[in-house]
Amino acid sequence: MEKAIHDGHRQRMRERIQKSGIGALEPHEVLEYLLFSFVPRRDTNALAHRLIDEFGSFSAVLSTSAERLAKVNGMTMNAAIFLSNLPEVFRMYLNEIDNPRHKLKGRGAVRQTLMNKLFGETKEVVYVAALDSHEQLIATKLINTGSGDSVDMSTRNIVDFALTVKASGIVLAHNHPSGAVEPSKADVDMTFQLMITLANVKVELLDHFIFSGSNYYSFEENNRLSNLKNSMDSILKEGIFFYE
Repeated sequence: MEKAIHDGHRQRMRERIQKSGIGALEPHEVLEYLLFSFVPRRDTNALAHRLIDEFGSFSAVLSTSAERLAKVNGMTMNAAIFLSNLPEVFRMYLNEIDNPRHKLKGRGAVRQTLMNKLFGETKEVVYVAALDSHEQLIATKLINTGSGDSVDMSTRNIVDFALTVKASGIVLAHNHPSGAVEPSKADVDMTFQLMITLANVKVELLDHFIFSGSNYYSFEENNRLSNLKNSMDSILKEGIFFYE
């Protein structure tokens, strides 16, 4: 009897999605639906509520490791692996849409491409985008992944990439999983160092984005980049060249 009740509820859920789309569901209902195939013959509504109560939100559930998810009462390891890997599926989807072969052009399109690549990352990650003289995207590259809330932004790897793809300009991007997008002193110092090194090889640093979810900080939009450029001239005259 209990199985029949659950089957009827699941069918009604599928009919709602077919009629109105999954966007019409509440977050716990979306989670409940995602669990259907991995937690058979159980009340996934109650399980969805337990997961959100435990981790705080729908997005937090998907950002949690499979090992931690599996410890919640009623979860299976298959369900935990599925949910914890969804952000990577989303990134693959977004990145394919924004493939450079689509001829993306302009700072806004490049910013969105980099935001997509950093979507859902729980560790600090560094990406760069190479642009031609018409600000058309040539290529993007993952430079490094950190071990937690910090990451090494290798100036050498970024410059080598710029030279390899014959870029006229470079856009740097990394994320702050903590939620704050304001640059740290280390972020500013690294940006200045990279700007000088790129200038020595005739490549312009066009912007540095810091992302956290859908929020971002732009060095260029906040006039931080122009201030750094003003300080760069005297450094270049002294012949200082950073290349790490």
